[in-house]
Parts: sequence; structure tokens; C-alpha cells
Amino acid sequence: MISIGGHFRGPELEGSPIDKLIGAAMIAVEAARSKGYEAHATPAVNVVFYVPGSLGGFDIPKIEASRFSRKKKLVLVAVPVPPEVAQAGGSVEFIIDALHKANAIAADVFARKGKEPFDLARAEATVEKVKQLLLTQQT
Repeated sequence: MISIGGHFRGPELEGSPIDKLIGAAMIAVEAARSKGYEAHATPAVNVVFYVPGSLGGFDIPKIEASRFSRKKKLVLVAVPVPPEVAQAGGSVEFIIDALHKANAIAADVFARKGKEPFDLARAEATVEKVKQLLLTQQT
């Protein structure tokens, strides 16, 4: 399934609009996941947003798989947040687009390296639920 995290490079980002948006996405993912979700029971993707700030940026050129654990059935997908997106506070569209791309990357990684496939249809349905939850919060 899907989980979300964030790495922030600067104390000014705590409580910022991009921090709040990523936090809201985390909560929305938890709410959108199927009941009875158990970590490491099925192949999953952990999407981590890397947000640049006053302490610098990250050396991540594009969204990419950065770690894979066959034992934990988990792939970590790194999502670099462009400085202009971070400064603008991010957008639901940016988050949702990143989640769709992360799902596709996870499906590919598990197809090549995993013992069992990543449930892309279920993950995409979760992203659509997350989108609706985030859009509802904006209004």
C-alpha cells in the first residue's frame, strides 16, 4: 500500500504551508487505506517528499526509487520538491501527481525484484481517495 513522509531542510519549514500539506496527505493516506492494513504484509511504497529550505537542498534530480527491502516488502520513493513549489506552499496536484508516479515506480520495482506484485490498482484507488480528502479540506 502507500505511506508518506517528509524530510525538511530548514527550521522555517516547521508549520509552513508545505509542511501542513504533506502532513494532511499523511493523514489522508491513513484514512484512505483499506481497513485492516498491516505494514509489511503486502508490497508497499513509502513516498518521501524532500523539501529544500534555508539549510540547503537535496541531491535528488527526479522522483526515483531510492531503497528496496524484500524482507519488509517496501520500496522507498524519493520525491524532490522544487524550491518554487516549496516556497509556494505546494499543491494538491503536486502531491497527487507524485503519488501516481510513485505507484508506477513501485509496480516496476516489485515486478523486477519482488517475490509478489505490487497491487497497482488498489494503490491508485487509494490515491484517488486521498485526492478527494485533500480537495475537501481545501474548500
